[in-house]
Amino acid sequence: MAVAQVLPEARNRFCRWSIFRQTQEKLTNVFYQANPTFDFELRKCVNEADTVEEFESSWSNLLGRYYLMDNEWVQFLYNIRDQWVPVFLRDVFFGELSTVECNDALSLFFDGVLSTSTTVQLLIKQYEKAVSNLHEKELKDDFDTSNTTPVLKTPSPMEKQAANLYTRKIFMKFQGELFETLANPATLVDDAGTVTTYRVAKFGEENKAHTVRFDVFQTKATCSCRMFDFSGIICRHVLSVFRAKNVLMLPSEYVLKRWTKNAKTSVGESMPESAIGLPSSFQESPIVRHNNLRHEAVKYVEEGAKSIHVYNVAMNALQEASKRVAAVKSKGTNEANGGNQERHAIENQSSSSLSREEKEKKILELSTELERTNQKCEVYRAILLALFRDMEDQKLKLSVKVQNARLSLKE
Repeated sequence: MAVAQVLPEARNRFCRWSIFRQTQEKLTNVFYQANPTFDFELRKCVNEADTVEEFESSWSNLLGRYYLMDNEWVQFLYNIRDQWVPVFLRDVFFGELSTVECNDALSLFFDGVLSTSTTVQLLIKQYEKAVSNLHEKELKDDFDTSNTTPVLKTPSPMEKQAANLYTRKIFMKFQGELFETLANPATLVDDAGTVTTYRVAKFGEENKAHTVRFDVFQTKATCSCRMFDFSGIICRHVLSVFRAKNVLMLPSEYVLKRWTKNAKTSVGESMPESAIGLPSSFQESPIVRHNNLRHEAVKYVEEGAKSIHVYNVAMNALQEASKRVAAVKSKGTNEANGGNQERHAIENQSSSSLSREEKEKKILELSTELERTNQKCEVYRAILLALFRDMEDQKLKLSVKVQNARLSLKE
């Protein structure tokens, strides 16, 4: 394959969701209509196999049960199994949080839009809309991570440590693994030397046990499930061994920065709560400004939803802010245009003293300033529009609550 030739060290991987969809299309008339359980059994065989041997056995049984041994498509999928079946990919880091196929929203990013008649303009418009929605969701997730506290399920100091380190989504994943250690006890198998070996299995599923090797001196563990190698999230089997060895805090090598709250910044050791008082270079980041503005503005949404009176005050304040942002944007454009006119006048008067390179440098500086101003205004505009939508949603919910309260009083 071309990818293997150009990037020999890279691991090429096919989309599992697309393979399942293509399989359904190719085998619909033969199997899916007559055997509706085939799709479920196929996904279970692929997604739930813990070992290569388990996958091979399940795959062979599946083919024999549905007489697919000679099917060309199924044989093709088996030949490329090391490029799409999870159990063959666990030695490579993909940053994937689940062994089940990724969310359909990711695979259906342009579904229903792309066709042979799709214009470039429509494609760009749909792309910008999708990116805007994803950006808005990301900002909301960042806000929830920074301003809310997750509910802890255990008294474990490791869980509290993870809650302070991880983003909300990653913490929920870690918390699930930690909670599962209660049903996955670690049994000592070998205690020779500095490395001890444990067998970890869920109650009632001893046939699916995993092997964990723990280095006492380095406080490091490796598991046969290789979940950490694949996703960067420590598995329940290693956590169960940590519990048995009284390891109360998560070792730093098991905390990937990409999953932490400070993943987006390289300033200091943690994500700053606000850009106020920070160096100007940090405040120049559009993401930082965007997050700070949204953090402050969401306060209006929360307070404005409490009553109609406060809602009207908050809405008026936001509308006034919208007008001021528009005025700043217009003023910035005019100042830039005025600066251009002034620059031309100066250049005409002192054209003999300025070289062509100096003139081009000034033009570039002013153009950059104008572009920066326009970008700021667009960010402010996007934030205000999002807030208006949130305020309208809160108003609708409040109106429904008031109406329900009136109906209950009448009853």
